[in-house]
Amino acid sequence: MKETKRFLNNKWSAPLTALLIAAAIPAVVQADAAQCGAVFQIETQALAAKKEVVKLVSQDKPQTLREKLETNYKARNEVLAKRYPQLEYIFKDPEAFVQTMKQRFEAQKRITPEDPRMFDFPEAATTMKDIRADLEAFRQEVAADLRSNKDTFRNRLAHTFLGRRSSKVETLSKTLTYIHKLQRDLDVMIDSNHYPYRDTVYTLYYYSRIRGIFQFKELNTYYQVAKYIDMSMHGYRRLNIDAELNLYKAKESPIIQVRSGKIAHEFRVAEVPFRESFERLDKLDFVIIPSTHALGSSAFMHVLPHKIHFLGATNTPVPADGFNRPGGLFWMHDVRHEADRFMKMTSYRKANNLTAKQEETIALLSQQWQADFLKLKNSITDPELRASVEHYHFYTHHDVGVPLVPSMFLNHHKDGMAVYYAFLFHKRNAGQEVGFKNWFENTRKTQEILTKFWQERLPLEQQLLRKEPVRLKNWEEWFPMTYKLDKSQTSVLNRAVESGSLVRLQTEMAGVDGILSKVIYSKDGQPIYVQFSGAARLLDRAAQELPGQGVSVHSQGYSSPIGAVKQITADGIVKSEFSQIRENQMVEIQYESGIVVKGQMKGLTRDESGAVNVVTFKTAEATLGEQMLYKPEWGSFDLMIGSKIQSFEFLN
Repeated sequence: MKETKRFLNNKWSAPLTALLIAAAIPAVVQADAAQCGAVFQIETQALAAKKEVVKLVSQDKPQTLREKLETNYKARNEVLAKRYPQLEYIFKDPEAFVQTMKQRFEAQKRITPEDPRMFDFPEAATTMKDIRADLEAFRQEVAADLRSNKDTFRNRLAHTFLGRRSSKVETLSKTLTYIHKLQRDLDVMIDSNHYPYRDTVYTLYYYSRIRGIFQFKELNTYYQVAKYIDMSMHGYRRLNIDAELNLYKAKESPIIQVRSGKIAHEFRVAEVPFRESFERLDKLDFVIIPSTHALGSSAFMHVLPHKIHFLGATNTPVPADGFNRPGGLFWMHDVRHEADRFMKMTSYRKANNLTAKQEETIALLSQQWQADFLKLKNSITDPELRASVEHYHFYTHHDVGVPLVPSMFLNHHKDGMAVYYAFLFHKRNAGQEVGFKNWFENTRKTQEILTKFWQERLPLEQQLLRKEPVRLKNWEEWFPMTYKLDKSQTSVLNRAVESGSLVRLQTEMAGVDGILSKVIYSKDGQPIYVQFSGAARLLDRAAQELPGQGVSVHSQGYSSPIGAVKQITADGIVKSEFSQIRENQMVEIQYESGIVVKGQMKGLTRDESGAVNVVTFKTAEATLGEQMLYKPEWGSFDLMIGSKIQSFEFLN
């Protein structure tokens, strides 16, 4: 509290007066129609639009900035909790909810450290019971469809003379199997009244996919064409029922389907880090809420400053952003928005080196700025301009994921206008009205209004950060991408080679920083040899530079095989591990991939536990069949130990 008073008693106190007065004025808030959130038809829809007034609680003494922000925060929470009673446990205090989830995670980590996300999430009970009921209705529909298809003359004829039924019958039959499996998993949770957090997210993901499997045929002609653009942009791939069943049995890709083809650039940047952050075992980075409720813009804007991400599971195609998306594709659409938002907020935190206290204050300020925006919007008398302001605000902060802070808006809003106009054009063609005409004129006025709005609030952000906010031109500079490589992600290595990016590659024993220039793959697509151009350095498992392995030693590049070792021979004698070979011995290392490294051993580099992470040869050659990978005349050779690439990070 004393620090807050010192914060106000300085040269900035006068410019803040207007903001503090604004904070004390009742904020008029309008309930909104459902926009981009989840829609679940058997659930109660969003409440009818109505005006609500948030009033400050009277105080006997003057309030500090922090006290005013907290008072308004509580008032906004009350409004949203009433508007979305089914999600009251979140909206009554989003930050407290996140902290509760983190406490549950930490407690579970002591019990099941291999998966601390198995803590009980009792708030999901209603949602899980709802989808259980909906699955039963869906099962009956599929069963009835299956009976009618089996009884057709064509199917009887195919079964009698060709020994088979139509593919539709097989699909329906296997869909019933899928539904039964999901129902059994749900019954376990419902009967035990125990809802593991991880399993609630996974179940909603698989439910969303199977629920949408037959919905694509329901789309009209426009959407039948547009869906291919949308699927490609979001990296969604339709699978046959066998692949869906295998996906469910393996419990793979729990929140993000491994992408196929090209997707939007920012989605590609944020995809894997978002998933990996969700799967972290050391801490809970954020909370995913798989929602079956209709949510409006106010719900998304209210949690925008907090580490809460809504993902929508729907049992019917949902129109949003110019597309009509069946289940599965709609889930991916929400994932892409939320991953993009996660990326930008993480970038802002890193770039400005926010402390925990600064982060908390920014969240409170963002809530207040949203209330200020609603007051500004409701003061605009021109209905079309008001609609334009509301639409662009929501597009910028939800669809594009820009944090609700002045510097982020001011740095972004002039970029990508061609995309925004294309977005409006597409929505109009899809019959999804935006509420205003004369796009160019209204958007120009909108930008003037919102630019002034955020410029007035920029000094407070500057004062909070104690410096000018970092202007983020390239998100990736502040958001390194880390990938756990498997067969589906080796394209990441190829992209690194093509782009000439500085990267960090880590095996389970060692790592290397440098510019990746070449990768050799095995027949099954696994990377077995990597080559770096220019200066490089070798690292230990903690990503610290190894002694004698800096850029001065590897100034001209670096290369090494990676993979499982088949056999180690030293002076003709087979050894079981690297620690058994000695200086000056003639060593031959055979890899399962077929790569062979042989030469005179110079020394071993070990980590703190004594495990070998680098084998250095005085001279060596590396071959793959008749292909020469490293020649003796090139000098000493440092062999990095590692059976596979565990992580891969873009450093620029």
